[in-house]
Amino acid sequence: MQEGFTSNRVLIIGGGIAGIEAALALANMGYKVTLIEKSATIGGKMAMLDKTFPTLDCSICIEGGPLMSDTSNNKNIEVLTMAELLELRGGEPGGRYRARILVKPRYVTDECTKCGLCENVCPPMTTPSEYNAGIGLRKAIYLPFPQAEPGIYAIDPDLCLNKPPENIACNRCVSVCEPRTILFTMMPRIIEREVAAVIVATGYELEDGEVLAKYGYGKHPDILIAMEFERLVNATGPSLGEVIRLSNHERPRKVLFISCIGSRTNKANPYCSKVCCEYLLKQAIYAKNHGIDDVTILYMNDVRTYGKGFENLYQRAVERGGVRIVHGRPMVITPLMAQ
Repeated sequence: MQEGFTSNRVLIIGGGIAGIEAALALANMGYKVTLIEKSATIGGKMAMLDKTFPTLDCSICIEGGPLMSDTSNNKNIEVLTMAELLELRGGEPGGRYRARILVKPRYVTDECTKCGLCENVCPPMTTPSEYNAGIGLRKAIYLPFPQAEPGIYAIDPDLCLNKPPENIACNRCVSVCEPRTILFTMMPRIIEREVAAVIVATGYELEDGEVLAKYGYGKHPDILIAMEFERLVNATGPSLGEVIRLSNHERPRKVLFISCIGSRTNKANPYCSKVCCEYLLKQAIYAKNHGIDDVTILYMNDVRTYGKGFENLYQRAVERGGVRIVHGRPMVITPLMAQ
């Protein structure tokens, strides 16, 4: 048996809030945990949210400090970011599996102090920021967000002028890094772990494709999906928390939220997502709190406030906040309507 293998180790695939909670629960019971996450940081989509419903508590305050940090610092948890499961074998009596995990290089060592000097001198070649849902930009060397865990920079080899590890054409980041933490010779690693159980916590993907195109998404910059609006209202977002129209950077006078996009329809997903009613109530409150006078939610069949405290959020939005709830559904949205 290879060094580091143990009979009470659990593999968790996905480092979002579900994977983090599972890792901490198991670690606190004495289990060893290997947590793998394909992006450069744990935290998942919850780290992108401004607030959580129904209490409207700060999302990153809940996850970023107490949970993400505790996960990274827990001696029973091995956190592997920029990692993917290549192969899982086993399952014989006794519940033992052998996992082969690919860990991609981030070209920055653990000694990084996240001073930001490297990002400042990095050439102005940018790509859409994953953390800002694509409406903000990042450079080739980047820290996903201030509270990221691990709290070290990563380099995007597809955007970097050096094209690591073969061609060294820029080196500006290396020249300003006093701790000498940037290492373009890093190579991918394959790690094997023997585990007793596997938890799949890979989260969810946002709706895309024809379902959104019908409503003009992708054809006009002022038609947004919910996560993009989430980043607009966040103080760490591309507009520093100001609700603006991406077409002209001016404040909108009216905002319309449409529920059930991609759900409760045979053309996409026939089921109710069970969260979008409350989620849109939260975002409508955002809009009101950011000075938008005319805020309307279009709902399809009913408004489902099914959980503890959820009805209070509805009352806060509608009765006290002035959000209009209208039964209806647009057949199509054109750029002219979006102006």
